Amino acid sequence: MISGLGRKKIREIFEITGSFQIAIENWHELARELGLTSLITGQVDQQSNEAPAMALLEKREEEGTRFLCPFDDAYPASLRNIPDFPWTLFYRGDHTLLDKLSIGVVGSRKPTPYGRASCSFFVRELVQAGLVIVSGVAYGIDAEAHQATLKVGGKTIGVLGCGMKHVYPSRHRELYRQIESFGLLLSEYPPHIPPISGLFPERNRIISGLSIGVLVVEAAEKSGSLITADCALEQGKEVFAIPGPIFSLMSAGPHNLIKQGAKLVTCSNDIWDEIKHHLPEAKQMQQVKKSNATDVIPLSNEEKAIVEAVTYDGIHLDELMSCLEKDQRKMLHQLVIRLEAKGAILALPGGYFARR
Repeated sequence: MISGLGRKKIREIFEITGSFQIAIENWHELARELGLTSLITGQVDQQSNEAPAMALLEKREEEGTRFLCPFDDAYPASLRNIPDFPWTLFYRGDHTLLDKLSIGVVGSRKPTPYGRASCSFFVRELVQAGLVIVSGVAYGIDAEAHQATLKVGGKTIGVLGCGMKHVYPSRHRELYRQIESFGLLLSEYPPHIPPISGLFPERNRIISGLSIGVLVVEAAEKSGSLITADCALEQGKEVFAIPGPIFSLMSAGPHNLIKQGAKLVTCSNDIWDEIKHHLPEAKQMQQVKKSNATDVIPLSNEEKAIVEAVTYDGIHLDELMSCLEKDQRKMLHQLVIRLEAKGAILALPGGYFARR
């Protein structure tokens, strides 16, 4: 509630005093020691009474926004152990997900069809193994990760770079609602804080902090999603990277991470090898998945023709139509729906399809 008093200064105050109560009781002496302005000092004098804070707390709870701080038992241990942990976690949804084993999934805001397909493929397998998917609710890979999780009935955590009252980007209003209903929306910023560019890199340390590791799907050489990978490395977390076509600009980020020691992943087994000591059940789950993976999906001749025409990078429905014989085109829409249900191909936004 104190304008001009940020989390770094709050941390410094706590490290000096060991108690916010003691800080309030010795405020003027402490303010002089820290060189705080009279404007900040005067605000603390006005806000030292608990009544306004309790009134604000009740108002936010009525609006559906609750919060945790490091003194609460429900505050996630995974965040307590990172440098510069958030002092507050405002949330809407199921906060018990904070204690579940999670993996961060990040990437480009402008992914290729290949990136969307590979994101959806990995997310589906990670969810089936019981992992919670954490991402930043941004355009592109973030949204794809959340939506792919929800589509298969998984749990997901969306970490915001603004307060809960603001939907950013605005087109994600329905995605916000779904994550709140079936997962968890999380922010370290009070509900009224608008989206400001500088806040989004800060939230990335929370995505990696909550996660056992971070999967980078696609990213340009200087993509913001690489900040999350850097945070993961600083926190001692695993970094996984999906390789892509060498001529694609969206492959530069993951390829550079791999050169620096990130784990190259082409299937979920590559991830299980690194995390199975954290999740004993993962190995058993993966053995089941391996046995299922050997099953051959029965396809008709018409379906085989479509699967052979669909690429892993993705192909538009119109282009797919032109690849088929005239007698095959009549059933195309029905066949792609059937193949998607069988898990042989994946529907992507914009009328594209990719081979699984």
